[in-house]
Amino acid sequence: MPTLQILRPHDLALLFLASGDLRPRQRARDQQADTAGLELKRRILQELVDIDPDPEALEITLIKIVDKFGPPFGPTRAVAAIVRDEWQTACTSPEWLAQLLSEAVSHSEDRLPNRGT
Repeated sequence: MPTLQILRPHDLALLFLASGDLRPRQRARDQQADTAGLELKRRILQELVDIDPDPEALEITLIKIVDKFGPPFGPTRAVAAIVRDEWQTACTSPEWLAQLLSEAVSHSEDRLPNRGT
């Protein structure tokens, strides 16, 4: 499987953290579970930023993060698997990576204060 060698897990984590992907969708039901899952993903992504593993070490790093976060392991393992799958997609899909970058830039611009121009 070809990969984008310039991409590091740290970079993808930063894109997700900046993209606004970690906001709950507007739904007519209780979003407590959604919010908890998104917070768990944010924590995992922040750990990846802090650790900055080599691409080859991503899976072992995710396992170490799951162990570090402790019980209950199931939800953390599931979110870590999603992060791993998203990493694999980003490495093989430059279009998806470009979309994430666009969302991150757009979300960052939305958070800038209006300067009255």
